[in-house]
Amino acid sequence: MLHGPKDSEALIFLSEFCEWIKYEHRVRALLGNGSTTVLPINRQTLEDIFEVKFKNEIEVKSFLDNIRNKELQPRNTDEFFESQIGNKLADIFFRPYTKKMWGTEPKNLSVGIGSRLPIRINYDDRYFNDSFQALPKNGYKNLIENIFDHKNIKVKLNCLFDKRMEKFYSHSFLCIPIDSYYNFKFGRLPYRSILFENHLIQRDDLPSPVLNFTNNSKYSRMTQWSLFPNSGKTKTSKKTFTYEIPCSMETNPNEYYYPVQTKESKILYQKYLKISKSDHDITFIGRTGLFKYLDMLPCVLLHMRIAKNFLKLIKK
Repeated sequence: MLHGPKDSEALIFLSEFCEWIKYEHRVRALLGNGSTTVLPINRQTLEDIFEVKFKNEIEVKSFLDNIRNKELQPRNTDEFFESQIGNKLADIFFRPYTKKMWGTEPKNLSVGIGSRLPIRINYDDRYFNDSFQALPKNGYKNLIENIFDHKNIKVKLNCLFDKRMEKFYSHSFLCIPIDSYYNFKFGRLPYRSILFENHLIQRDDLPSPVLNFTNNSKYSRMTQWSLFPNSGKTKTSKKTFTYEIPCSMETNPNEYYYPVQTKESKILYQKYLKISKSDHDITFIGRTGLFKYLDMLPCVLLHMRIAKNFLKLIKK
């Protein structure tokens, strides 16, 4: 889904190509006893896990302060969990999930990976709290097709990139992995991929469109598509459920999803970034070109700025 400030420049741009349908994303976490609870962690989550009932938000905050390590200055994702929610909640919701998602222990990951989700002391069960939250009314495919439907845009599919193509263009914007472009000169940047299992089955609706598997199972989450407001109606009583399995790049070659941000990978990326600065006829973009985890609206905004800066330079 798209979420962000309602006055975002990126949102204004995208709104030229689609209508929106309001949607506030909600996720629940599957617990060991088969029940589910709210994610991100909020007041309800704490009441479910610790079997308590708080009178007000002041009590919730005090409870959190008592179970977390307030003195810890986090240097990695694992320490961030401990400092924000304490070890019990970290062990239930985040440590097993993070390890299978990223293929490494949370202590090896930068703080930014663990800090993506808020911790709430109220009953707000939305995954995001941005002022704009919606889905393209007719789907992302329609949105992209409308953007491409421009006289100055040509799309060529099933065409592998070759460096020799660059001579036909004054400038190339490349969203291929930056390390592969330079033939892995300094080594490979680490990524995680995902395998998707689609099941058309007849069963009860999930308690939310997405259910997270926070345990040690191979799955990270499952999605029920019919619960999204732009999914449309089906003629069958069966529903499509998609299970996600995080995996290595070796298991799923060339399907890049998540750049693994560690101290070592950041240093490695800087080496590739440095040599890319001397190639004035190319600009790296996208998650793999920039080695950066990007949500959709920030991604659009970033690339709008890249395009504007490029246009300013060629006009000089």
